[in-house]
Amino acid sequence: MRYLLVSLAIACASPKPTPTPTPAPSAPALPAPGIGEKCGADDACAAPATCASYLGFAGKAGPTFKTCEIKCAPETACPEGRTCKTIADGPGSVCR
Repeated sequence: MRYLLVSLAIACASPKPTPTPTPAPSAPALPAPGIGEKCGADDACAAPATCASYLGFAGKAGPTFKTCEIKCAPETACPEGRTCKTIADGPGSVCR
């Protein structure tokens, strides 16, 4: 009887295995913002656009805006399907 009690005590005292946590699935990568869209995290933009920072018509009294743009000049070629346009209260001369 004593042997049986010791065996039961050992069996009950052994630790239960800890389940391994399953890693959370990673979120799918979002595409970077395109031309004319608000810049993404860390000023990300889809190539060839870059994040342009500018003040709106309110000037220094207003907020700073950031959009993905391709800067240009009237004599500069823009990507196919886009032309160089000046947005006076925005980022200036950009391909749209």
